[in-house]
Amino acid sequence: MRWRERGLRLLTLPSLRAQRSCGRLRLSGLIEGADIRRDERGVPFVTAAEERDLYFAVGYAQATDRLWQMDVLRRRANGRLAEIFGAVVVEEDVRARKLALGRVARRSEALLSTEHRANLVAFSDGVNAAVRRMRRRGGLPVEFVLLRYRPEPWIPQDSIAIIKHLGFDLGRNLANEAFRARLAQERPEYAAAFTTPKYPADGPVTIRTASAVPVKETPTTGAGADAPSPADLPPPSRAWFDALLRGERPLGSNAWVVSGGRTASGSPLLANDPHIVLTQPSLWYQMGLRLDDEAAATGSTGYGVTVPGLPGLIAGANRHLAWGITNSTVDTQDLCMLPPDADSDEAWTEESVITVRGAEPVRVRAAGGARHVELDPPGSGGGGRYGLFWSGLEPSVEIEACQRMWRARDYPQLRDTLRTFGVPVLNVVVACQDGSIALKTAGNVPARVPGSSGNVPGRYAEVARSWEDFLSFDALPEVVDPVEGYIVSANHRLLPVDAPLDVGVDWLPPYRAERIEELITTEGSVTAAACARWQSDLLNGRARRVLPTLLDALDREPPETPLAVSCRRLLAEWDGHDQGHLAAPLVFFRLMQVLAEHWIGSRLGEELAAAMPDVSLQVDHLVLTPEARAALGDRERLSVVVRRALTETSRRIAGELGEDPSQWRYDQVHRITDQHPLGRAVPTLALLFGAPSTPAGGSSHSVGLASSAPKGGVVDGAPWRFVAELSPSEPGLWDVLRHGASGNPASRHYDDQTLTHTEGRHHRVDLRAFPDALPTLFRLRPR
Repeated sequence: MRWRERGLRLLTLPSLRAQRSCGRLRLSGLIEGADIRRDERGVPFVTAAEERDLYFAVGYAQATDRLWQMDVLRRRANGRLAEIFGAVVVEEDVRARKLALGRVARRSEALLSTEHRANLVAFSDGVNAAVRRMRRRGGLPVEFVLLRYRPEPWIPQDSIAIIKHLGFDLGRNLANEAFRARLAQERPEYAAAFTTPKYPADGPVTIRTASAVPVKETPTTGAGADAPSPADLPPPSRAWFDALLRGERPLGSNAWVVSGGRTASGSPLLANDPHIVLTQPSLWYQMGLRLDDEAAATGSTGYGVTVPGLPGLIAGANRHLAWGITNSTVDTQDLCMLPPDADSDEAWTEESVITVRGAEPVRVRAAGGARHVELDPPGSGGGGRYGLFWSGLEPSVEIEACQRMWRARDYPQLRDTLRTFGVPVLNVVVACQDGSIALKTAGNVPARVPGSSGNVPGRYAEVARSWEDFLSFDALPEVVDPVEGYIVSANHRLLPVDAPLDVGVDWLPPYRAERIEELITTEGSVTAAACARWQSDLLNGRARRVLPTLLDALDREPPETPLAVSCRRLLAEWDGHDQGHLAAPLVFFRLMQVLAEHWIGSRLGEELAAAMPDVSLQVDHLVLTPEARAALGDRERLSVVVRRALTETSRRIAGELGEDPSQWRYDQVHRITDQHPLGRAVPTLALLFGAPSTPAGGSSHSVGLASSAPKGGVVDGAPWRFVAELSPSEPGLWDVLRHGASGNPASRHYDDQTLTHTEGRHHRVDLRAFPDALPTLFRLRPR
């Protein structure tokens, strides 16, 4: 056993003993009791006859497996990370306090129905019961021991704050607007060129037919992306924008559904792999639920994933349907300049103190109005107050949907559960046993007024008018049983350009969606096995779009150095798949970086260019469009630019990996390092708790996504992959979660699914065997 495993086992064995999950336990707070069974992967399957008992046991199971992760998630949402990690995360805490998610959580809790609030209280009671048992047995998770603190009692507001913060992470427009504002200030001559989004005119669209889109109640002029005028913007400090942009990154997902007319079995298929920052343990948590409800003849049985700290399921399946989620990338965040009397009728302020471990406390003033918060308070030296309108600031009870979705029996029922969603704004794809497939966008989307695109910061009065109301649920995008026989949602353009609804322009590149559509339409009869295989497909759609133009340029201006000649040959012989053992994906990755530096970095400067949110689409547009290059003032022939860029590319790779291209491999730099949060506080412990760095294929532009940082390391991916086949008798379910169910490094379920995940395989989940055939049993009974 290697030193890493030895050290982890020594540190964490006491907590593992305290978390043993078999036998019988009597606890206060239960009505009739619940059972927690676990499969061979340690995934909990919870059964109960009373709904509150079910969620009590869900809380107990989650705390048993992921208590410290849950505590970090609630601290992140409430701005309390510095209490345990110190000054390194103060900036993150300040931003969380200014978002006032605790205030939103309190107001949201007041909106919960009696039933769902009781379930959330029961969940909290279950978490706290598990904590008390661990403490009595001397076995809190080792992270608490190393950081020398104890968890506070869990309360319903913690769960609500977690999902609100997840909604903020998934709302990417704030970073885009911040970039555009700073661009207008520092490089106004390029604002028009680099502000307009470059989604390809021939790129795929999720909902293809404009007539299928509900008519918007408030007409708009469309989603123009006019460049902001520098004269209209107060001069914000560079430090303020740097802080705003830091840590922002687009988070996406793949999901598709295929109707029975296109499948080998004649039954609908669904596949989903939500993308998220790769951590250990994963943000997702697998769970099975069964409620033996007398009101339903056969009870309710569901399986899927949630986020630790949330009751219910976010994505998954039951015996009647399956549903998956993707980030809609709809525009739900608007920056504005605040006047002194902004929203004076509903203005509020909150003063708080951030306790900083090993340093002086930090005072924070949060302020805002009905649907905005102040991001640049007076006295900060920013030169003007900036405010953020965001749909997550509206109290909402999406946490009710997590408790209801897994019990829906058809699409109309599941659709109805989505009405409570505020944030995040999701595309929910659905496949039903009755043969129907559907997609519905759910969440709070502002009803913008004419002339307000929401793509650049505006004046308060103009922006506030677009936030007087949200689009009604029925007006949000939806498609049911399209004639194509499939639906693909991969964070690409949601609606046609001529649709009557305006929901934003900041779509991610279309390459994953293009590839998924190609696979579906060329397969013939689609199978569950094919869908599972496609989730690890490595074809680089970006390379397929731009590489022919680049190679043609190199034919006209051949490279001159031996290394560049070798790189050109590697690209010409490449089939476009981002396989780790090949050199060509690395050459292409570095070449596109060098071209970005030439066209964007040289004009904007390194710092501002690094903040550009849609850099790949911008560069691709410049490669393919001579008029775009001319608009930048680039008079050189494309062939000259590409030849010089390839020479520089070859020089850089040789500096990294040596002068012999036959020894280059993409996965020498494209590696996954799943970071454990403890590494933020004590970097040396990252070596002990984080997973070893592993080689990887894929890219930001392959269906088998593995998004890269600038140096090539993988930062985002799809920890959970899920496929469901909705056959008339019983659904077939397959899934895999990178790492495993447990957050305890001493547990064999801490990392027991990683090999399966790496190899692109899935585990079969048999709902017919749930729960009786599962090997371990833990009975919770009332005291």
